[in-house]
Parts: sequence; C-alpha cells; structure tokens
Amino acid sequence: MAGYMDADSAALVAELGEEPPEQSEWQRLVENPAFAISMRTRAGATARAHVHESESGAMVVSPVGAGSSQGLRSACIICGDRIYIRVSIRAPCQHYYCYDCIRDLIRACTTDESLYPPRCCNQPFDERAFLPILSLQLRTTFQSKSREFSTLALHRVYCPSPTCSVFLGSIENTHGHIYCSACHTLVCTRCKQRAHPDARCPEDTATLAVRELAAERQWQTCPGCRDVIELNTGCFHMTCRCRTQFCYLCAELWKNCGCPQWDEDRLVEVAHRRVADEMGQQAQAVRPFAFMRHVEQRVAQLRDNHDCDDHRWQRRNGGSMCEECNDYLPEFILVCRNCQLQACVRCSRNRL
Repeated sequence: MAGYMDADSAALVAELGEEPPEQSEWQRLVENPAFAISMRTRAGATARAHVHESESGAMVVSPVGAGSSQGLRSACIICGDRIYIRVSIRAPCQHYYCYDCIRDLIRACTTDESLYPPRCCNQPFDERAFLPILSLQLRTTFQSKSREFSTLALHRVYCPSPTCSVFLGSIENTHGHIYCSACHTLVCTRCKQRAHPDARCPEDTATLAVRELAAERQWQTCPGCRDVIELNTGCFHMTCRCRTQFCYLCAELWKNCGCPQWDEDRLVEVAHRRVADEMGQQAQAVRPFAFMRHVEQRVAQLRDNHDCDDHRWQRRNGGSMCEECNDYLPEFILVCRNCQLQACVRCSRNRL
C-alpha cells in the first residue's frame, strides 16, 4: 500500500533526518483515537470469544464475530452442550459433536470393537474430520487399532505371549511365520501359536476346552470371527462385535435359514423387565393385573418388531439400564418407539 511504513523503517528515517512519506488513508484511520474507541466498544458489544482446552492441555481462544457464520451454535448430540459450529465435528448424518465427546468416542472405539468404525446413526465418520484434534498418542492408538479392526477377524494374528499379545498383522499373503518385534517371538501363521520348526502344529488345548464348554452350554460361534457368544435375552438375531449378523440357532448368516426368529420365553422375560422399568419395580405386587396386561402388550409388540432395524428414539425420564452396554442411567433412558429397546445416548448413536 502506497505510503505504508512500519515502525523500524520510520525509526531509521527519523535517525537519518529525512522526511517520512505522507500517511495513507488507512494509517490515518487506525491512528485516530476515536476510531480505536469505537472499535473497542463494538467488539465488547457484539463480539464473543470461544475458549476451549486443546488436547495437549493448552487454552485456545477462538474469536467469533457476531453476525458471521462462525457465530452459529448447535447442541452436541451426545452431551447436549451448546457449542460453536466452527469448533465442532459434524457427522455424516448432520449431527454435531463437541471435541470432548468425539475424543471420548475415539478412545472408546479403540477398546471396544463394537464401536468401530466410529459412526453416528450408522454412518461412519470421515477420520480426516477428527484426526487433527486428537493428541499424538490417541491418534497413534486409533490408527493402530484401525489396522487391526479393519482386518478380517479370522485372519488376525496376535502374539501368543501372554505378556505381549500385540496385533501382528494378517495371515493373508503371509506364509510360515510372523516375527513379533515387541517381545521377539516367532509366530506360526497356521496355528497362530509359537513357531515350531520341523514339527506339526500342536493342538490348542485352551481353545478346545472353550469349544467343549460352549457345546455343553449351547453357546454359539460367530461365523465371522469364531468368537463364542451367549444369548441372554431377546430374539435369535445376533450381531457380533465384528459386525457379523447371524442366526443364534444354526450360525448361518442372518435371514439365510428357516429357523424360528425368537423364543417365546425370552420375549416374555424381556417384556417383563421393560414393564418393570416403566411402571416401577413394585408395580407387579401393587397392581398385578395392570402389570401383566402391560407385559402381554409388550410381548405382542416384540413379536412384530423383535428384529427392529429402524430405531426411533424417545426420552423416558427415570433411572434404567441400557440393554446394549448394561450401564445404569439414573436420570433418563432412550426407548425405541418400534421395539421398545432401551439404550443410552452413546449406544443409540454410536453402537446400534
């Protein structure tokens, strides 16, 4: 800009005894005391600053101008806090997450595979949206777990050393052995146990014992990852933590068999528990006929909607247990209008 001179240049001109150039219009404006006072007044009246803590612990101040898109706010879908959109993460389903809640979700999905990939309303996040706000440690852990959880469960190889157990990779395109650099163990990719040169793969006695117990207790094996699964309540539609959906009776992929889809006794058990949560634990003793009438209604609803895949949530105040993670919620629970499933906010958004 013509006529502009910084402080150092002005000092040099004065030292040499030369005449400084004429001030520009902008310089005259910003050096006018009245202009400075008016700007401070305007800033105090219309501007706001969003202060938040970065993952490293440093306080970050982000000024937000009034009347601009940066000043728009929304509610975090998990905690309900009002947040500035410019310092939030928007999910593909258009819900907004505060930084704390998205970090909590990423931490949780690194230890609970049923939450991976991180998603909202069954739509996965683009990791490029949240990676920049993660600490180096959390980002490294997430990327490591992403490689693990993105590998087909049947193909995963872990170090067999009990004090190590790190993920080593996939058996695909790998023949013979995999070396664990963490504890210097050589692992056989066929049996996934310690390498045994010039010898046949030994029987895994621990796995055989679990299989025998599963057969005795009538537990089922997931066809996707071979994990053993027990059905406590509900219908025979199972969703494993590896996201494989299958029939609990025959282990076929879901809707590929002719097995019955529910057990009547299990439906009654679920209905009984939900009505007790809704009416109170003493309702059966105080109002037995009304209680059983509600149970019969719930059973009828479950017969029609036991395999609900279109959850529509409504809030119900009062303490209750999430049927997915078993956490107890003292203040409120979300209830599906279709199947009456009870879930916490985290499970309703990020797990189901």
